[in-house]
Order: sequence, then structure tokens, then C-alpha cells
Amino acid sequence: MQKTPLRVARTLWAGLFPLYWMEALGLLPTGFEIVDVAEYDQTLELLSTGEIDGNFQSLADVLLMAGRGVELRLLMASDLSVGVDGVVCQPHIRTVQELAGKRLGLSLFSYPHVLIEQVLSAQGLTEADVELVDLRGERVPEALARGTIDAGHTWGAHIPEAIAQGAHLLFTSAAFPGLLVDCLVAPPATVAQNLDRWTALVHAHEQATAWGLQHPAEGLAVVAERSGLPLPTVHSMLDGFTLFTADTARPLFDRHAQQPPALFASGRLLANFYLAKNLLTRAPDLDRILDPLGFDSVPANRSA
Repeated sequence: MQKTPLRVARTLWAGLFPLYWMEALGLLPTGFEIVDVAEYDQTLELLSTGEIDGNFQSLADVLLMAGRGVELRLLMASDLSVGVDGVVCQPHIRTVQELAGKRLGLSLFSYPHVLIEQVLSAQGLTEADVELVDLRGERVPEALARGTIDAGHTWGAHIPEAIAQGAHLLFTSAAFPGLLVDCLVAPPATVAQNLDRWTALVHAHEQATAWGLQHPAEGLAVVAERSGLPLPTVHSMLDGFTLFTADTARPLFDRHAQQPPALFASGRLLANFYLAKNLLTRAPDLDRILDPLGFDSVPANRSA
């Protein structure tokens, strides 16, 4: 009897370029379906309801979903972005201090919330000094243009979109780097029931990533063709990104590291954030969550 395909979400995020390469190279393992989703936050909803089986998302959202009763296991680290996301604002706002009393759009309690709390704190402010507005990053440029917010967190192509409409880039995640490591996650029961298939996907991702790093021009052309985005846009989307192979991801799983992007360090910082906001009732078991597949078996530096 043929098994039901496992569905993994994909959004237009440079860290997910290897999924396009997997398809183009014929590496996507049998038994998987890539589901294109317009907005990142939608992927979290689909995973919560079981409409997809796996997702590429931040550790912040893994812990937030744990607080809502959705247990996930991290299977691999895919990418790190620094400076790819940031806060855009109305042109008269020139400093972080000038955010005081202003309406700031962001995905509440997700990674942007943690980033902004850290940046505000470094400038002597707290989130109580601003008016937080729950708003998906994809919708920030429109909200700024309509004047319903004064500033907002967004990323990638949405930043130049906002700037083209008259907004100003106030700061990027380079102000507090290392928090945004994206990872492939899935419910532990799904992993246990389909361990061979998930392991095959991790291996295929490793192979596709190695190919893309070795053939950057061809890789970008593949993404442009399959996504429908102009090639210059695709090229610019990779600025600030590190795509991980199994070898380069190993330091992320150092339990003794004290600073992000090490995932145990990030996990402790994020857990404290959610505990302080009563979104977690107890500290999460990071050893249980951060349990990647294939570290001992994934070949490094493979080419297609």
C-alpha cells in the first residue's frame, strides 16, 4: 500500500532555495510533496492543524508552538540570516529612541518580537514604550503606506518595497545577530513513523545545498525560473544568508555555547522570553527538541 505523501511547506525565503534545487536535480525523495505557501505565518498554522507534516521555521516559533501544545522535533538546521530582516519606518523616524510612543507592527511573540525587545533594551527602552501592533511582515509595506503603523518589522523583498513607497530602514537584525536560524521541524510522532523518509529528505537537502553552493549562478537561475521572480531579485535575496551543510551546522548544536547562533544558547534566551510572558509554563526540554537527523551519516561536501 502506497503511503500518503509527507507535505513540507515552502515560502519565498532564500533559506529554502535548496528545495527548488532538489526538485530541479530530481533529488526530492519519493513520498514528499512541496507545498508553496504565500506567507510564513500561514505555514505555522498549517503545521499546527496537521495540514502539512513538516516546515522550515525559526526556533522561536518552535518554542512558541510548544507553549500551545504543538510538540516539534528539529531535524536539521538549514540557514542563518543576518541583516536580511529589519524595521522600516515612516521617514521622520531616524533613531530607535524615536520609536517611543509609536505604533510598531510585528508578528507578536515570534522571532521579530524577541529581536525588537533586544534592540529596544540596548537603547534604554522597553516594549511598554511603544504600541505593538500584531501584523505579518508581508503586510508591513502596505500598512506603512496607509499610515496605520509608524514602523514595522519585515524582511527580504518587502524592505525595498517599503523604501520605494517612502519608508526608511531604521535597523536590521545585524543589530542583534544570530537569532534567526531556520530549521526543518516535524512532530515527533510523524518522524518516528516515517524515519527513513525524513532521513532521506535531510540527505537530499544536504546534496542540493552542496550543489547550489558549488554552482551559484546555475542555482540562482533555477530559483528564478521555478519561482517566477526576476533573477536580480533572487540574487539579492541571498545577501546576508548562510546555507548550512551538515558540517557547517555542527557548531550550532554545541550544548555549552553561550551565544547565538548556537541553538542551545538561543533556546535558553527564547525560553526565558516566553516564560516571562507566561507563554510557556515550564522550561522546554531542549535536548528533546534539538535532535537532528543524520549527523553521523550525512555525507559532507557532496556534489550532484
